[in-house]
Amino acid sequence: MPSPSETVCAFLARWEKPGDLYAAFDDYFTPETVWENVGWATTVGADEANALNRGYEEALGMTAIRVENLAVAEVGNKVLTERIDHIIGKDGEAMISPHVMGIFEVEDGRITAWRDYFDTRTYAPPE
Repeated sequence: MPSPSETVCAFLARWEKPGDLYAAFDDYFTPETVWENVGWATTVGADEANALNRGYEEALGMTAIRVENLAVAEVGNKVLTERIDHIIGKDGEAMISPHVMGIFEVEDGRITAWRDYFDTRTYAPPE
């Protein structure tokens, strides 16, 4: 079985191919997985997470996300990530690239909890 950090890195790598984002959530989440974008939204299970992702896709014109892992640390079943999530638009270029800190909890190769911390103003329309 892969280590918790291998599980998280494999999950994040799946986001880059258009259409695989939703499959990654289906494959790596349990029905009880809590995903919290701190200060913004919380979901439970892959269906709610993918509904939130579809909302991002529609609002932003997002087609994929290329994750640039800057640092990954594992302690027990917890994985900390420092990353840049490059939100890819229909032209194949990054539209926005927020810096994100996340913590994942992994059991038996599946993500059971995940919290991301980032500046939500990254997604605000320009003033």
